[in-house]
Amino acid sequence: MAIIRSVSLDPPLSSVMCAKSRILEFSAYITTPVFSNLPSTFQLELWWSSNNVEWIASPFALDTRNVPLCASKQFEDEKVHRFLVKFVPPLNADSIEFTARYRFDNPDWNWCGHFGSNGHVLLYAVPYRDYPTFSSLFGDVSEELEESELMSEVVDSKVYKVTGIAAPISRKTTNVKLGKPSEMRQYLSLVRIQTSWMGPVHGRDTFSVDRPAFMVLFQRKDGYHICVLPLSNMRNLLTIYMSSDSGNIWLNVLNDASGHRTFSTFVGVSKDPQKAVQAALYSLRTVIQSFRGVLTRSLVPEDPAATDPDRVESVVVHPGLSDGNAEPVLGTWYEQWMDLFGFCTWNSMGIEVSLDKVMIALQELHDRGIRVGIVILDDGWQVTNDKRQLMQFDANDRFPGGLKHTVSTIKSTFPYIKHVAVWHALLGYWNGIAPDGELGEKYSLTKCRVYNDDIYIVSENDVNRFYDDFYKFLYSSGITAVKADVQMHIYDLEGDGISGTFVRKEYQDALKLHSLRYFYRRVSYCMAMSSQYFYYSLLQTSSPKPTLRNSDDFFPNIPSSHHWHIYCNSMNTILTSLLHAIPDWDMFMTNIPPYSMQHAAARCFSGGPVYITDIAGFHDMDVLSQIQAQTIRGSSVALRPSRVATALDPYFGFNQKRLLFLTNFAGGTGGFSMLAAFNIHENENSIFCEPVRKSMLPGLVVGGDYILRSFITGQTAEFTTPDASSNEDNDEDNDEDNDEDILMLTKLGYSQWDIFTAAPLATVKTQFRTLKIGVLGLLNNFTGAAAVERQKVTVPGKGRAVLDVDMKVLGILGIYMSDLGSLSTSITKLLITIQGSVVPLSSVSSEDNILKIDLTKAWTELNLSSKWSNEVSLRIYIT
Repeated sequence: MAIIRSVSLDPPLSSVMCAKSRILEFSAYITTPVFSNLPSTFQLELWWSSNNVEWIASPFALDTRNVPLCASKQFEDEKVHRFLVKFVPPLNADSIEFTARYRFDNPDWNWCGHFGSNGHVLLYAVPYRDYPTFSSLFGDVSEELEESELMSEVVDSKVYKVTGIAAPISRKTTNVKLGKPSEMRQYLSLVRIQTSWMGPVHGRDTFSVDRPAFMVLFQRKDGYHICVLPLSNMRNLLTIYMSSDSGNIWLNVLNDASGHRTFSTFVGVSKDPQKAVQAALYSLRTVIQSFRGVLTRSLVPEDPAATDPDRVESVVVHPGLSDGNAEPVLGTWYEQWMDLFGFCTWNSMGIEVSLDKVMIALQELHDRGIRVGIVILDDGWQVTNDKRQLMQFDANDRFPGGLKHTVSTIKSTFPYIKHVAVWHALLGYWNGIAPDGELGEKYSLTKCRVYNDDIYIVSENDVNRFYDDFYKFLYSSGITAVKADVQMHIYDLEGDGISGTFVRKEYQDALKLHSLRYFYRRVSYCMAMSSQYFYYSLLQTSSPKPTLRNSDDFFPNIPSSHHWHIYCNSMNTILTSLLHAIPDWDMFMTNIPPYSMQHAAARCFSGGPVYITDIAGFHDMDVLSQIQAQTIRGSSVALRPSRVATALDPYFGFNQKRLLFLTNFAGGTGGFSMLAAFNIHENENSIFCEPVRKSMLPGLVVGGDYILRSFITGQTAEFTTPDASSNEDNDEDNDEDNDEDILMLTKLGYSQWDIFTAAPLATVKTQFRTLKIGVLGLLNNFTGAAAVERQKVTVPGKGRAVLDVDMKVLGILGIYMSDLGSLSTSITKLLITIQGSVVPLSSVSSEDNILKIDLTKAWTELNLSSKWSNEVSLRIYIT
C-alpha cells in the first residue's frame, strides 16, 4: 500500500471562500514518497452539503495537467499527485460546507481534518449583490442610535456613522445595543488581552467575545465584509464593545464628563475586508482631526539640534495637513532609526543589566562580524526602591559614571552604533515616583491606587515639566531614543485626584510633545494597545512615526507562545497597520530551535524594527546572517519592506489546519510583491501543502511580467499578470484561468516557513538576443528585495542594454536573465561595474538563469570607499 504523507485541499479546510463561478472546482494535493505510486484502488471523495440539507460524495479524479512546481526543501524526496473534482451546486444554495475522505482497499474511510474544521464556499457572491443598506446589517438595533451614510475615503466601499447619547455619570457605562450581525458567516474581533495588550478572537455564525473588543470585522453570507469601529478617547468618552449571550454587539460607553456626550461608531462595508477596515478608520480619523482643529507648536529644544544629525531645526505640528513624511530629504538612501539592526538587553540580562554585561554582549557580536546600529537598555538601569518607584533620573551604580558615561563608553568602543535607547515606564517606573526620593521632592505628586497598591505619580499640573526635564536629561546624556512602557497603567489608576480627562490627556500629550522635541519621535509605545492610545496619540499624521509594540511579549521559554506570537501580530496589524505608527513585533532570540528561524523571518517580513536579545555567546549565526546586512559605512541594518505586513485572510483562526499567509511590498509602483507562508499549527507532525497564486500577491502591475522566487528553495517561475479585461465575466467557467493562477505549491512542516518574492521583469532586445531581466535583490537575506533602492533598464542603442541598480547594502545580489545559461557562454556579453570600477570575475557566478554578484567581495577586492554616498551603484552592460 502506498504511503500517504499529506493530503491538502484547495480551497483548504477551515477556510471560508467566495465562489467566482457557479461551477465549483476543488483540487486535492496528495504527497507520497518519490518511489511510491497510488494504487488503482485508491479512492478520494469530496464530502459536501448545501445549506446543511444533505451530504453528497463527489469522487475526485486524477488531474492529468502538470502539477505546479513544489517549493519544499525538506520534502524533496516526495511526489505530488493532484486530483480534481468539479460540480454545480443546487441553484437555491447560498453556501456549501465541505471536507474530504480517502481509502485504499479497506472499507474504512480516512477523514481529512477534524470536527469543526470543515471548509465553506459562499455562493451569494456570484455575482455580488448591491451594497447592503445599514438596516440590513444588524437586527434589533436600539432606538437610541441614529445612523447616517458618509462619503467614504476608500474606493469600492461604503461607510456609516452611528451615534448615540452617553449619560453624564462619571466612570459608569452606558450600554446600547448595536444589534445582531445579519447573515454573518465568520468574524474577527480584536479584543483586550489583560489591560495592556490586544489579541484576536475568531468565530462563526454567532458573535461572542468574553472581553472588551476594539474592532469587529465580519463577513456576511453574501460575501460583503463589515467593520465596526467605535470612536474612543474623544471629548471624555471611551467606547468599547461587548457581546451578549444572544449574539448581539453592545456598545459600552464610558463618559467622564459632567454632561451628556454624543458617542460615535463607524461601520465600513466592502467586498474587500481590508477596505472595510480602512473605510471605517479613515472616517473616524477625519472626525478626530476636524474636532481638534489645527494645532501648531514650536518644538525646538534649547540645545542646538546641530549636535544630532537626525534632528531638524524645528517641527511644525499641523494635524491633517502634513503628509507625515517629515524626515529630511537627502540625495541618497535615508536610513531611519528603525532600519538599524538592534540589540535589547531584556531577555538576555533582565533587571540585572549592567554596563559590563552590555559591553561583553556587544563585543561578542562585534567579534562575530555583527555591527548593531541601536542598543536598547531595557528595564533595570534606573535607580528605584523596593516598592518599584523611581528615585532619580540618572542610572544606578551598575553603570559607573552614570548614563552619560555609559553612552560615551558604548559609542566610543563601537563607533558604528548610532543610537542608544533607554526603557522607562510612563509613570516613571512601574509604581510611579518615590515620594522620599530626589524626584519626589522636586515635583508635585498625587497619591492614587493601582491594583490595590498605593502609589505616587507626578501631578497633572507638573507632568509637562517632569517630561521636559527627564527627556532633556536623557538627551544631554547622549540618549537618542526611548521605549515608553507600562502605558496602560494610567487607565487603571484610582483616587480622589485622578480624573478621566487627566489620565487620557496630560501624560499622552507630554510623551508625544517631548519625544518629538528631543528625540524626533524615536519612541516605542509599549503596553499601549488600546483605542485610548490608537486614536489620541497614534492616528494623526503630523509628526514622524513612532513604533508600537504590536503584541504581548516574546517568551523564549514557553513553547506554546511562539506560534501564537506570530499569529497574534499578524491579526493585530489588520488594524494597527493603518495607524500613524510602525508595528513592532518585539525582540527575539536566534538560538531557540525550532522557532528562531520562523521568528526571524516574521520580524523581517513584518516591516517593523528587527532586534535580538541573545545571551552573549549563544547565537545562531545562520539566522543572524540572513536578518541583517552591512552598509558600506559599516553598520548593520534590517531590510524592511516598504509597508506593514498583514494577514491575507483576516478570518484565519489559530490552529486551523492550513498555512498562515502574510502579504507585503517593497519599493514603489512596479516594485516587489511579497508573500510569506507560515505553518503555525501546534501539532508537531503537521504538514500542509497549498498553492501560491498570482491573486495572492499584492501590488502587481496589470499586464506586467514577473519572476517569482522561493527564498527557501530558490526555485523560480515566470508569469504575466492578466490584463484588465480578463476577469470581466466571473460567471463563466474559467478552469484554465484558475489553473494558470497557480504559480507554485508550498509544502511546510511544523514551524516551517517560506517567503515568495515577485520581481518585475523587463524585456530588452540587444544585437544578439531578446531576453527578460529582473533584479531579485539579495539572495541570502529573508527580505533581500528590500535592499534594492532603485533599478532601471535602458537601451541606449548600438545593440546593447544597460541595467542600473542602486543598493542600500552589500551582499550577494541576484539578477534574473531568462537566457543566461552557463556563465562561461554569457560572460563575454556582460560587463559589470560597481561604483564605476569593473567587478572582478571572482565575484561573479551563476546558477540556472540567475546571475550572482558578491558585492561584499567586489567592494573589498577593489578597496572601495563610501565617499559622499551611502549607496552601492551597480551597472551591467548587456550585448
